[in-house]
Amino acid sequence: MATIVKTPSGTWKALIRKTGWPATAKTFRTKRDAEDWARRTKDEMVRGMYIQRAPAERMTLETALKRYLQEVTPTKRASTQIGEHKKTQALTKHLGKYSLAGLGADIVAQYRDMRLAGDEDEVGKRVPRSNNTVRLELALLGHLFTIASKEWGIGLPFNLVSNIRRPAPGAGRNRRLTPAAHTMTASPSNRSRPALRILNPWKSSPKPCLSYRSTT
Repeated sequence: MATIVKTPSGTWKALIRKTGWPATAKTFRTKRDAEDWARRTKDEMVRGMYIQRAPAERMTLETALKRYLQEVTPTKRASTQIGEHKKTQALTKHLGKYSLAGLGADIVAQYRDMRLAGDEDEVGKRVPRSNNTVRLELALLGHLFTIASKEWGIGLPFNLVSNIRRPAPGAGRNRRLTPAAHTMTASPSNRSRPALRILNPWKSSPKPCLSYRSTT
């Protein structure tokens, strides 16, 4: 059942108690908002679709990224750990103040476009980020949402990163030989030599077939 009460501060508090579900409460400015929320929440509980959003509303992305770096990143390779510490800096700078519930696909899409266009450096010049850099940042954000939902008990209806387009993979790097490397590869000592055929001394060679003529 749902209980709607007025608080001493003049707001309205909705409290829902239902068998099989934890007690859920939320405060609103008007009584109508409290009643609407209580009605929707009870309906979601009946249909088995209720998600407790309070933890997602309280936890900011900055806090979630710090927990991710402490619990998840150490389980990865050393080179990956260094990369993830760098990626979280950009995510924290631009999105860290949002709560996990407050982040939307539109906000993440704006972050993607802004990073591709580039951040301003010390002199005000924009430095574009490569497609692969932005793809890896979004992949880290998406994995954080997965971990938060499955292991931290954070109520999230879906992984919002899966709802946005990711930049196309960048072209591979073309490496040019330095003069020193070119000289080394062109030297006679490094030229390809004819392959030698190595015979196995333990392999038996075919024996000649001898025929005997009877003298009788």
